[in-house]
Amino acid sequence: MKTTVTVERLIQQPVSDAGSFELPIARLKEFAAIPWRIPFYLTPASHKAMPLLAMELNDLNPDRSWSKRKFPGANPFFHHCTFVQYYIAYQGGVPAGRIAAFIDHSYRDHVVPGDIGWIGLFESVDDDMVAESLLEAATNDLKGAGAVKIIGPARFNANGEDGLLVDGFDKHPMVMEPYHPPYYARFFERWGVKENDWYAIRMKRETAAPYMERLNLMRAQGHGLEQRLTGQGIQARNVRLRDWKREIAKIKAIYNAAWDSVDHPQFEQFSEEEFDYLAAGLKTLAIEDLVFIMEDTTHRGHPAVGIAVTLPDLNEIIDEYDSLHQGYVPSAHTYGISDLRRDLGIFRLLRSRIKAKKFKYARVFILGTLRKKSGIDAILYELTYHACLNMGVQEASGSQIADTNPEIVIPLSHMGSADLTWRVYRHV
Repeated sequence: MKTTVTVERLIQQPVSDAGSFELPIARLKEFAAIPWRIPFYLTPASHKAMPLLAMELNDLNPDRSWSKRKFPGANPFFHHCTFVQYYIAYQGGVPAGRIAAFIDHSYRDHVVPGDIGWIGLFESVDDDMVAESLLEAATNDLKGAGAVKIIGPARFNANGEDGLLVDGFDKHPMVMEPYHPPYYARFFERWGVKENDWYAIRMKRETAAPYMERLNLMRAQGHGLEQRLTGQGIQARNVRLRDWKREIAKIKAIYNAAWDSVDHPQFEQFSEEEFDYLAAGLKTLAIEDLVFIMEDTTHRGHPAVGIAVTLPDLNEIIDEYDSLHQGYVPSAHTYGISDLRRDLGIFRLLRSRIKAKKFKYARVFILGTLRKKSGIDAILYELTYHACLNMGVQEASGSQIADTNPEIVIPLSHMGSADLTWRVYRHV
């Protein structure tokens, strides 16, 4: 006889025109701590890096009341949501899974008009009843809120972490790359059908070298891209962290323009508030040597025409710290001493490694250009390649790349292979 499953909704008023959803911190922490209750993540087969709890509470907090903005902080993504609900499934009175449902009024589907419902942040023990109860509750609520189409899982759209891992369970997920147990696919294949896939293309020195050799051959034949771009006034430089506010504005201009196309499904333009939020996180991880801006020096202000943002892998640091300090689980308090100790320990290790510029893994987080087929992207690939080699990076991940985007998939495939695949499902 199976234990009864109950699903509890955490947000009393999930509909809001102001984009703020009251959620007690204790309930938010219970929701955020669910991954530590998934047995698969505690096995040797799992490669999941558990998040820093303070960052997770901040990122998942939809409550914009004054006190919540002070601690844990509030994610501005929710400011343009009209519906948000968090769910926890209990089995025998014990938390056994979670899911989120939301409607983002800023997001518009390229094909289907109307409000699009999203599900995300899904976690569950290996039990069909738990998973189906969560998916059913979230789906029914989204339909009741007027969603004409429901997709997921995501955190919270393609600007964050999109899709369910369906291939690459034996690989090391890098920073902001979703990781899930293999059995989650069973739940989602019953819930929906494929909407689209996303790839992580892993590149090593030996796999990327032939592409770089072709660029060198072009130079030897007098067809170097740098000469042509320099003649057009296009110049590359590293970002200046001391001028971060001005630099991040250039990155934002490229990002919102270059990704706003059918090649980037689930994309949504960042608001000023959201990009400031992202920029604060990026600055914590950024190393000047790994961030490049291509500028048009023939125009006033030298507007950016291409960017490449590569991040050292935070997950590498988390794995290293947790392997030395095993047994951590979130405390019973809102934010306890053990939570603070782990977060600070990881942060200190991260800062020391950034200062030493010593990482095994790096993730190509953003790489784009406003001028297609100009050679700017190839120069950015090459600059990033050499910067990673100089830092001792053994493997870089270009992700998440949509299967609908051949302009990126094809060149990256010449430098590596798609080692991880995530799938976004559409409810039917």
